[in-house]
Amino acid sequence: MDLSLEIARGMLKTGEEEAQKQGVFVSIALVDAGGNLLAFNRMGNAMLGSIQIAMDKAFTAAFGKRPTGDWKKLFQSGELTPLFFHERWITFPGGFPIISNCVLLGGIGVSGGIDRDSAIAKAALRAGGFSVR
Repeated sequence: MDLSLEIARGMLKTGEEEAQKQGVFVSIALVDAGGNLLAFNRMGNAMLGSIQIAMDKAFTAAFGKRPTGDWKKLFQSGELTPLFFHERWITFPGGFPIISNCVLLGGIGVSGGIDRDSAIAKAALRAGGFSVR
């Protein structure tokens, strides 16, 4: 499986639909395996700060190969030094790697829905045919 622009657009659409169901306005970013922006959507009324945060969550998920919320736990536990983190590293939940057959294809990041970001990202992942961890 590949992370094509067509699949990414479908994931954005599903993510926006899920955000509407949840009653929140979000930004959704999808990046390729190198952390480069592939597709993006900011819903009307989404806070402007959610733009960069969504892109950075997607970047973190791709580079770290794990959900962004996992990094907060690792950092707080003392297992990682603060020097480990890149300036774009985000530890808020809402970012997930996009993996197919054990191959990293990219990452997704959702921002603006606070405690609903992860549910929105997971709905988009399922729409793309990717597993949710």
